[in-house]
Amino acid sequence: MNPRKQKNDIKAFIDFFNDACLKIRKERPIFARGKDGNLVKLALKKFSRQHLEMLAVWFLAKKPKLQPKIGAMLSKKMTEELDEKIRKPVFWKDLDEIFTKYYPRQMWLDELKINYGDSAGPPAGRAGRK
Repeated sequence: MNPRKQKNDIKAFIDFFNDACLKIRKERPIFARGKDGNLVKLALKKFSRQHLEMLAVWFLAKKPKLQPKIGAMLSKKMTEELDEKIRKPVFWKDLDEIFTKYYPRQMWLDELKINYGDSAGPPAGRAGRK
């Protein structure tokens, strides 16, 4: 992987984790400078950034008793539990419900446009107009 892209993915995930924590738990996450970046770097070798973001949303919504830390999300015990749950169809149903609750479709499209430019297509109601 390109080192520049990897740094961008690490920063993008940490920013996403911060925003998701504020949205889902209504509290600021706890970051460990340096350690979290290294944990994300290692996790990106196994998962894509988008996959990690889905796992973060699940972690923040389903594990409210655990601290809102990247280290807690990527701990050995949590990754073992996630590996087990990912194999069950109910996990994906739960994840879909969580995304629907915290990231309604229109809001998700708006965030995509903000984060990735206007390549997500024209806004609703403006399609076909010149």
